[in-house]
Amino acid sequence: MHLLYVDESGDTGRHNPQNHTFVLCGLMIHHADWHEARSDLLEMRSRMEQIFGLPKAAEIHASELLGRSPSRFGLDRTARIKAALHQVEMIRRQGSLFAVRVIVDKRRFRGDILTTAWHQMLSAAKSVATSSEHARCSSPGIIVICDDHRTAPGSGWLDSVQKSLDMESILLDQPFGRDSRASDFLQACDMLAYLTKQTVEPAGFFSRNNSRWLVERCERMFGERGLSFHPEWKGGA
Repeated sequence: MHLLYVDESGDTGRHNPQNHTFVLCGLMIHHADWHEARSDLLEMRSRMEQIFGLPKAAEIHASELLGRSPSRFGLDRTARIKAALHQVEMIRRQGSLFAVRVIVDKRRFRGDILTTAWHQMLSAAKSVATSSEHARCSSPGIIVICDDHRTAPGSGWLDSVQKSLDMESILLDQPFGRDSRASDFLQACDMLAYLTKQTVEPAGFFSRNNSRWLVERCERMFGERGLSFHPEWKGGA
């Protein structure tokens, strides 16, 4: 059974000319590997505190960590960027974490953005969960954990998508929300979603060339350990 942690960057509204991208990002981990991955994340936080001074208990919220503030958690921007890079590299090298992202250009897409993004996310997750058997568990299944339920689809829609994707025997119960402050997995999703958005819609620091190495490292991670989807539809509303 896999756990699928999901977070987003951007929004589904169409009336903000400065925000034309919506990103839904998920991290999958098999339950048999969860404790090892959790331990790796905790070790990463200890290193980030020792090397960069980022408090171990601080929530890594990407837009705040990498935003315009000259100081966050008492760290200058250079230290915060290095900490973000450390997190991305840990995800890439961990071995058991698998990333899935859906990137929607709202200027080109005229369908239901959230429904489409979740449909693609769950379809990809099903493919990963059923493609091969884990050495310690052969039963496929998916439990979805979102950031405090703000990212989760409605229960009525989820019933229909389970049927359309034939996931009634794969998806366990409804997605449930958890405070991202208490989940390093959700914080990692937030970082990947935020950096993905900056690759296609850079803002602030990310609009300058000297920021490209950070987003390029994120792209490298997805190229090695992830799947990316770009739904496009120019049809009617």
